[in-house]
Amino acid sequence: MSEWISVIAVFWILWAIDGARLAARAIFSVVGGGWWRVGRVAFGRLSRPGWWPWGWRMTMTDVPLTLSPVGVCNRLEGSAGRPTNAPVRAQAWRWEAIRDVGVAKGWLYVNGARFCAATGHVSAPQLLALARLPAMAREKRIRVLLGCWFRPAHLRRRVRVLEGRTQSVMILNGILLASCVLLSVFAAGVIASRLSDRSVERVATILPWFLLGVAAVHFGAVILAWRLVRRLKPVAAEKRRTNLFSALLMPPQAMRLRALLGDGFFPPQHPLAAIVAFGGERALAAWAFNVVADLRWPIGVGDDSPLAREIAGWFRAELEVRIAALVGRANLTTAVLLAPPVADAPASCSYCPRCRDQFVAGWTVCPHGVELRPLRRPQVGRTGAGK
Repeated sequence: MSEWISVIAVFWILWAIDGARLAARAIFSVVGGGWWRVGRVAFGRLSRPGWWPWGWRMTMTDVPLTLSPVGVCNRLEGSAGRPTNAPVRAQAWRWEAIRDVGVAKGWLYVNGARFCAATGHVSAPQLLALARLPAMAREKRIRVLLGCWFRPAHLRRRVRVLEGRTQSVMILNGILLASCVLLSVFAAGVIASRLSDRSVERVATILPWFLLGVAAVHFGAVILAWRLVRRLKPVAAEKRRTNLFSALLMPPQAMRLRALLGDGFFPPQHPLAAIVAFGGERALAAWAFNVVADLRWPIGVGDDSPLAREIAGWFRAELEVRIAALVGRANLTTAVLLAPPVADAPASCSYCPRCRDQFVAGWTVCPHGVELRPLRRPQVGRTGAGK
């Protein structure tokens, strides 16, 4: 069996890197599944699924544009990620000036100019339809659209549907994973070295049939997953059929079929909606602070046009109301999120309300241009003060 060790090693290396994605820009990945409901939240260009077959993954991005009744701008507002994927130059269009909207190579184009990333929050037909609506109907439609980005209950329902319809596939995936682990342990000599010669001969006789059974489980899992593609209708871009064909030829890919079937199954949402639905309390507090701080103290807007500022101002006000309601369901308030931190050093006397960095005397603004605020000093009781 020693000649199979290199084959087994390659198999598990392919399994470890399977499903990893390197995105063009930083994105949020929420990974969950199994007996717990708290998911793992990560932000970065690299996104990878969970280790176990029963895990699922959803990816979210910050909303790359701002909307208002007067126009649309490619400025990010209410960004949860740090650093933000801010545009090099803010572009703003009045609705009556928009004649054409298209998508090419992952970007939205307005009137032939590259506008913002095509993340699915607003599609090209939706943006063009907004431009053609009357002013009153447009404002109502924009508010409906914003509400669609904050639906954690909808995400939970989607996960329940995905888990319910892939139970049979997960049983086969579990059998496949256990069989591969058993073969790897045996091939490495951990078990074979402790068996007698007669037992080794018996294992050698049974092994071909065992491998045939593993192959049958593998093909059965992929075929069953293929049949489920029609029942799990996607709402976003996905390549499930291509990936399933690849998994049929490469068994390491076939041990995370639930995550593969969930590709494109989750609608575009604001990242905070997914974190409210599946993140823990600490993760929610950290990311919610980023969103609220970005709404209260936007940066990099000094050179924006008056139209861009008007659009962003209306959008921030609308978004802040929805964020407050969203975090309120988790017993959080904006006042708690933005409470001044305790000084971390005797010389610290002020802090930046956006990034929470602390400063000594002499500083009035942080490097981002945000006005500093006084720190909260630890309260000492009268009894302690006299000692």
